[in-house]
Amino acid sequence: MSVTPPSAAPAGAQVPPHGPRRWLGLVVVVALVSGGVGYAVQDRDRDARARPTVTATPTKHPNQSNKPPSKTSAAIAARRLAVDTILLRRARAVRIGNEALFLQDVDPGDAKLRQQQKVLFANLVEIGFGEIGYSQAEERFDAEALRAHGATTYLVRVLMRYQIPNVDMTPVTTELGYTFISRGGRWIIADDNDLDKDLGPGAHQEPWDLGRIEVHRGPRVLALVEKGDTTRGRAIVTEATEALTEVAAYWPRKWRGSVLIAALDDTDVRDARFADEDIESAASAGSTFSSLPGEDTADGVVAGAYIVVNPKERDRIDEILLSHEITHVATADLGGYEPLWLAEGAAEYVSWRGIEAISGPGEVGKWEQEVVDDALPTLNALPTDAGFYQTNTDVYGVSWLAVRFLVSRIGLQSVEDLYEDLARNGTDQSARDRVLLTRTGYTEASLWLALKDYRPPR
Repeated sequence: MSVTPPSAAPAGAQVPPHGPRRWLGLVVVVALVSGGVGYAVQDRDRDARARPTVTATPTKHPNQSNKPPSKTSAAIAARRLAVDTILLRRARAVRIGNEALFLQDVDPGDAKLRQQQKVLFANLVEIGFGEIGYSQAEERFDAEALRAHGATTYLVRVLMRYQIPNVDMTPVTTELGYTFISRGGRWIIADDNDLDKDLGPGAHQEPWDLGRIEVHRGPRVLALVEKGDTTRGRAIVTEATEALTEVAAYWPRKWRGSVLIAALDDTDVRDARFADEDIESAASAGSTFSSLPGEDTADGVVAGAYIVVNPKERDRIDEILLSHEITHVATADLGGYEPLWLAEGAAEYVSWRGIEAISGPGEVGKWEQEVVDDALPTLNALPTDAGFYQTNTDVYGVSWLAVRFLVSRIGLQSVEDLYEDLARNGTDQSARDRVLLTRTGYTEASLWLALKDYRPPR
């Protein structure tokens, strides 16, 4: 195994919370139009052909007007149908690998946009989506875009629903914002980033949106790197395969899923931000959603997670780093309500078990003593979710110590059961304490008191 020498804290720090917590404070307004694009043009045509022809006298409602639809209503309906058709065409183009069809509705006068769309198309085809579709959500307004594109400007939030084979266990959804204009009686795409600032975290920042990529595959790994970064892509597949073995060995949940790892030049990928306060983090596991927050429920429905590597840390990617992040991926679909000390403590537990297997118990014992001597005295409670990733205190070490303590008291399988219960049901402090007390005999407060008196066995 290729191993990065462990330091006081392994370089597997996951930055953004991997469940619904990362959306807290974000107001997501989703006004899906009834009927939407789910009943698409091709479906209408198919259903119309299937129906028997019936001649009937229409029944007039007492309050129904004989007036035909207004010109405005007719224009809106025609625009919606045209945009639905464009979106259907783009999805079909990806499925059949037809670049000309994908570009058919892109502004022919905008060479830069067309080149960007060619790169996007190449990425989408190379990834090889098992399912892909685009649908209109709600219309948006942006004065700057209106000035730039003219009076016919139509901005719409678009939902991209897709499934990557052997990665996504279920179809997932991400957001885009498209700008359409009418030219010569025809609707075309004039831009694809006018709405980016008004969309949710990571929207239009998926790996395939950010420049030409190269795809590398393993039995349970999909690695995305910059085009030409072939050696790195192959190495990531190797290291991730070993990390999957470690997660299977050291975390009792029998997770059979696969992992997507993006290791690109960009500092902003999905909801990972490595250009500012998170610059010291090596990687981040960010959620995928089968239903976005605000769409069907406030928190959305988490389907899984993808791993994004800090560009400055790409040379340090190894199975220890990835075992931490893959633990987050393996637990992402449980719900995401577990406290961060448990989420990060479990991931550290797995990665340090891997270190122990390589280096022996001495390195682990050394860090454990450092946490007891140096980190515990700086806190007066278990690390809280608020500010977890902004503190200089070794919250990862304390979280790891808390998990090691629980494992020593109730066993690893019971800790995994606790994790699953809290991930699904730990929606507030009272719920967390109730689950903790039932499964361990501790609340968070009493667990902290016990941890303070904990002396690692030697």
